[in-house]
Amino acid sequence: MHRDCYIGLGSNLGDRNNYLDSALARMEAVWGVGSVRSSRYQTPPWGMSAGSPDFINQVVCFRLARDPEAILVDLLAIEAGLGRHRDAAAAGYQSRTIDLDLLAVEGIQLDSPTLTLPHPRIAMRRFVLEPLTEIAPDFKLVHDGPPVRELLRTCPDEAPVHRIPTPA
Repeated sequence: MHRDCYIGLGSNLGDRNNYLDSALARMEAVWGVGSVRSSRYQTPPWGMSAGSPDFINQVVCFRLARDPEAILVDLLAIEAGLGRHRDAAAAGYQSRTIDLDLLAVEGIQLDSPTLTLPHPRIAMRRFVLEPLTEIAPDFKLVHDGPPVRELLRTCPDEAPVHRIPTPA
């Protein structure tokens, strides 16, 4: 069964737009389908020390007939292929070339040792809700929950989120 799969992309190191472009191209190549893409947004680093570089964030939607765990495996491989090194020993959030988060899969709630869907902190992160609302304002993370446009309206995160031109 094909379902809408929402993926958050972020980068705050190096050529950030190039990392997002490369990740998108790799996802499309691996899954053989195109995506619906939000604009890109520049945001301060969430949960990181002052002085960390700003992020460029984006949300995309792929319509896939894949198990969420398989999607996660693909995303982690794409991150690794783009130079993302996860340091489990490091405390807190780290700067990164690319970050790919499976945010939600239409009609699926999941809590496994490797994946929680929908992503447990979406409602607290304006940098996710702004682009998600742009492409799917009426999407509900859970069947009886509010649409994401309402989550954005009530989001407690007051960090500035600025839409930026997407490179051609």
